[in-house]
Formats: sequence, structure tokens, C-alpha cells
Amino acid sequence: MDAAEGWYDVTRLTDRSYRITEAEAYGAFLIEGTERSVLVDAGIGVGDLPDVVSGLVGTPVTLVLSHTHWDHIGAAAGFEDVRVSPAELPADGRVAIDSLSEEFTERPAQFTERWLDAGNDFPDGVDHDEYAIEPADATALPADGSIDLGDRTLEVVPLPGHSPGHVGLLDPATATLYGGDVVHREYGLYIHFEDCDLDAYVESLRRLRELRDEAAFETLATSHNEPLSGGDLSLIDDLLAGLEEIRAGKRTPEPVDTDWGPAHSYWVGDSEVLTTTDI
Repeated sequence: MDAAEGWYDVTRLTDRSYRITEAEAYGAFLIEGTERSVLVDAGIGVGDLPDVVSGLVGTPVTLVLSHTHWDHIGAAAGFEDVRVSPAELPADGRVAIDSLSEEFTERPAQFTERWLDAGNDFPDGVDHDEYAIEPADATALPADGSIDLGDRTLEVVPLPGHSPGHVGLLDPATATLYGGDVVHREYGLYIHFEDCDLDAYVESLRRLRELRDEAAFETLATSHNEPLSGGDLSLIDDLLAGLEEIRAGKRTPEPVDTDWGPAHSYWVGDSEVLTTTDI
């Protein structure tokens, strides 16, 4: 299996934007401009993502990390221009798997074990015993600014909660919001890590709802499920109402054990919400 085309699944979202999926579940998005293109997130870094990207666009590429959890920074070290929210940029400018906490240091090994146990292979030339996520040099992204692609401009939308500096990118030209991990249907919401903030998450969902109702976006493209549009965007309302009830103590949690330790589980429709045990 080739480490580029054979490992990644590339689908076209619009005339000049792509969804790039790694290992069936880890999504990145490429938005092409006339002068510059933007890659949103870098997956888990098993395959050769820079090669895939260079085969799709001929412009310089800026990698924007929606946040710095392990499954979004995987291939970041392979890009020259990496941007991240100031809230998640370490003092030395090196984004690493343990930048926010030690919670994610075992994830590459856990992924490898589960992937191989399921009967899957790694790409040709990639030794699964050597798989690791390398640190990447990064610079600060304007917390609430814009990125000029030449023929269009992407707007940075702060969406903290899942992590302190979580951001989305809004493409007004296609009415698409690239939202990282802010909303998921199949994979639920993770608010049980050390750096999560339920109050901030509620405010981010309110911001999403407001942008949707203003018709700022018609499609919400997030990392771990198919893009949402039309009636599916009502998921924002459902999750917001659920988080508000959880925060107000109106929901009864189910204690669960996760890879990261004990958590509280709540169900909002078909979506599981995991929080810390002190909520």
C-alpha cells in the first residue's frame, strides 16, 4: 500500500476543496486558493500527507491546526508553515503530542495495536514499530483574524471548549465552516480531558448556532464524520441544549472508564457526551 494515495482517502467537497481521511476516521481538509492553500489539521501522521497535498494543489500551503490533540498534529512536522492558536502554542514554538498534557502520549501505540489487531496494514515503507508523532515548529494564528488565499479569505472562528485554543475556519465563498472537533455525531463530544472547559464549549455551540442562523455557513465539516448540512445542522441545537442541561445538573451521568481514566457519560440523542467526573 502506497504511503500517500494508497493510505489516504481523498474526496472533493467543492470545486477547490477536499476532505482527506486517514485510517477511516481521521479527517483533514484542504482549501485551494490562487496564491495560497490551507490545510486544516494533519491527521495521525502515519502516511505521507505532504505528498498527497502537493499532488492536489500547486500553491504554497499553510497548515492550520484546529487544536493540538494527537490526531490533528500527526503529519505537521512535514509542513513548513504551521499555524496554531496562541492559546495552544508552547513558549518554544514546538507543537508536540504532550504540548497540552501527557494524556495523549500513548495514543500512537494504542492506535497501532488496535489497527493491526483488526487485520489492517500500515503503508509500504512505514514500520509500525517506529511510528511516532514528531514535534512541529509553529507560529501563532490570529485568535480572531483571517487568512488570505488570493481569490478568497478564510476567517478564523474561535471555538474553545474541547481544547483551550480550538478554532474553526469559515470559508464565506463556499459557505463552509471547517470545525475540527467542535461537533461530532458518530463520535460524540469529548469534554473529559484535562484541558476541556464545559462553559467554553457551551459558548462555542452558541456561536455556531448564531453563525448558522445568520447563514454564514451551510455546511459544517468536522474531523471525524461526514460533513453536515441542511436538516442535519439541527445537531447543533440538540447538543447545545444537552450541554446546557448537563451544566445545570439536569442530567444523570453514567460513570464509565475510558482510555484516559474515569469519566461521566451522557447521551444527547444519538451522540455520547463525555465529561470529567466533577461535573
